[in-house]
Amino acid sequence: MSVKFTSKQIRLLEIYFKAVANKKRVKILVLINNEPDLNVEEIAKKMKIQYQTAATHIQRLERVGLIYKRHSDLEVLHTITPKGKEFLRFFKEIL
Repeated sequence: MSVKFTSKQIRLLEIYFKAVANKKRVKILVLINNEPDLNVEEIAKKMKIQYQTAATHIQRLERVGLIYKRHSDLEVLHTITPKGKEFLRFFKEIL
């Protein structure tokens, strides 16, 4: 089976793989999938990492569209996107 990718598609794959090339980011993605609507503080506490570290990892996942944030009163809550769910499903299947 021949597989062809455009240069743009290869660049996008690189961006996605870099976003999940860190075990903390993968764990955050799984956490948000299992427990949607968490704020950064809750994620940091559950992951046992610093707030700023969590915020940086979350920002990276959000930038590639694997999670999104929504404002609820004074909180910013994070939820996995359909693309994020598909990403997890894909990797679950190949493992």
